[in-house]
Parts: sequence; C-alpha cells; structure tokens
Amino acid sequence: MNEAEISTRRAHSGLTVWFTGLSSTGKTTLSDALSAQLRRLGFRVEQLDGDIIRRHLSLGLGYDRKDREENLRRIGYVAEMLSRHQVVVLVSAISPYCAIRDEMRRKCGLFVEVYVDAPLEVCE
Repeated sequence: MNEAEISTRRAHSGLTVWFTGLSSTGKTTLSDALSAQLRRLGFRVEQLDGDIIRRHLSLGLGYDRKDREENLRRIGYVAEMLSRHQVVVLVSAISPYCAIRDEMRRKCGLFVEVYVDAPLEVCE
C-alpha cells in the first residue's frame, strides 16, 4: 500500500458495526477477526465489548429491560463519539430489543447491524 492509499483510508468516515445475537454466538470472535483485518488495511478501529463495558461504564446495572437498554445507550454513546472521529467501532453486545438497536442506528451515523445466528445448542 502506498502513502496515498494509506492517507485515503485514514480519512474515511467513521462506522459502527454492531454485532448482536445470543450469548456465546461468536460476536466477540468475529469482532476480533474483523478488527485485525481492518487494522492491517490501515483503519483506526476500536472494539466495544458488552461484557467489558458492563464491568467499567455500566457497573451496577442489572439485567432487566431498563438496565439492558441503559447499558446499550452507554455503548452507543461511546460508539457515536468514536465514529464521529473517523474510527471504525466494532460493538459486540447482546442487544435483544429492536427499538434500542434502531435508536443506536439513528445516533451512530454509518451503522451496520450484524446478527450472529447460532443454534441455542451451540451457544450452550
């Protein structure tokens, strides 16, 4: 890759890729693989993992609908801030409610939702 190609890639607009699905479907594994590939291509990438966010930004939140939505709003806020600064943000989070994913889609600008589909037996 020459300097012009690297400069063009670095100047891209931000993007949020939101991996959703049941627990243990491979959201983080896919995010890790995509992150590595994008970094090799010269993109700035940040990963926001739902489990890690819960231990830091959402400590104390439970798992009822209200707390789950608040956790996702916090993740979405960080994703929006980063993508505004030309970062590709990879979110791996169980996001069971369509309404909150739609809300994040509206806030994050360029947004791709990836539903990681795996049978419950595989997840268990």
